[in-house]
Amino acid sequence: MNQLHIALQGFESLAPGLNLNLNAELSDSIEQWLTTEVCPVVDELGQSKRFQTTVLWSVNHLSPSANTDERRLVVEVERKLVDLAAEIATFIDVAEKEAPPGDQKVSEFADLHRETAEFVANKPWFDLVCTQDFFHPTQDLHLDTAKLNYEHTKTFRERNIQLPLGDYVTRLLLNRVDYWASVLRRIADAVSSLVPVGPGKSERFKAMSRVQSRRIDLDHAVEKMISICNEPKKQRQREAATALTLVYAAYSNNPRLDWLSGDDSWWKVGGSIIRSWIRRRGTMQNQVRDSSGVIVLTPPVQESLCDPSIIRHLAYSLQEMKHFFAVDDDPLEIIDDAVNRAKLVMVDREPREVWFNGRPACDAIWDNQVASWDLLWKLAMKPRHAVDHEALSKCTVKTFRSRRNRLGELLGEESGLNGIIETLPRLGYKLQIDPNSIILLQDDGFGNLKELSSSSK
Repeated sequence: MNQLHIALQGFESLAPGLNLNLNAELSDSIEQWLTTEVCPVVDELGQSKRFQTTVLWSVNHLSPSANTDERRLVVEVERKLVDLAAEIATFIDVAEKEAPPGDQKVSEFADLHRETAEFVANKPWFDLVCTQDFFHPTQDLHLDTAKLNYEHTKTFRERNIQLPLGDYVTRLLLNRVDYWASVLRRIADAVSSLVPVGPGKSERFKAMSRVQSRRIDLDHAVEKMISICNEPKKQRQREAATALTLVYAAYSNNPRLDWLSGDDSWWKVGGSIIRSWIRRRGTMQNQVRDSSGVIVLTPPVQESLCDPSIIRHLAYSLQEMKHFFAVDDDPLEIIDDAVNRAKLVMVDREPREVWFNGRPACDAIWDNQVASWDLLWKLAMKPRHAVDHEALSKCTVKTFRSRRNRLGELLGEESGLNGIIETLPRLGYKLQIDPNSIILLQDDGFGNLKELSSSSK
């Protein structure tokens, strides 16, 4: 926390110059501040599991390898995009069949939109998520090399998402989704212009109705994705933590980033790119007074200067880090933070608590359900692995099944948590959940809650 105060005080001494004539000397001082004062803050934070999971949220929850609700939502949005595009292509076919010979309106519509609809219907992207965006945002649509479309790529690149520094993985996901959804919505809106006014019994009218239905489905899925990815508090902390991690990778003399990736080559390459965003070459003109006291502009010169808006953003990000340091003092805040970050949270202190999807898993008083707690705790300690009766306290083969049944009764048959406890014949039971979606908190014996790591994390 002291290092954080030092970094914030360092910014205060630099801040006045950001509002005046920024020059190369001040830019040198800013980069020195990033190296000597900001990087030590991130180095300290990087040893915190909470900070790590915040920075890696997009990678762990959205990437193709993730087995999370967020990833399933990405797949759903992808399917809705493809479905809408396919329905538009079908509408064009139906309109052409129903149209009288020489119908210019239908012909022009088909010429203008068929190629795009069929292109999206064939899912031209590798994936809507690209984890390589973390340090080096690709700023493209992540298209399959066999399906490259330079016109779409050029249009998409007009959206500048490099600044401010932050969670590029989530930001580019939402930008890709918005780009394709906007393209398809414009076509879907124009569909009605090809449907004659009158009773809605024609095949063209039915095809238009299907297009509008698919569009509504897509809108609902996209809105849900945006609400999850852009939940204000989580997004603010994630953007701030990620921005500072990028600075740490770019400016620290010896960054400890093994928790990001065992291979450091990718962020070393990205570091030079990040520095080029923070300090860029540009034309500078200063204001000075001439001999008569009139303010005039000096001749323009090429300089490499830090971007004031980025530096202010990094200072704001440092302010956000106060929460990461302060939360350790209050057990209730630790639990609240864990519930906001993880799907399953278990709190091993009196009174014991189990949270699932942001809510108490059931109304049970867990302190009175020692055997059920023991089973659920052991399952959470080894997610995606079989747990047999020998792992439990005072449990035999005969009582193992009854413990599972009792846990199911406590959670309820309709419980989402109960539904992900799988039975493995002759092996035991398994909690089918992403290890990164679990947080286990345990009293350290002095009234403080400490976050444990499951054996599968």
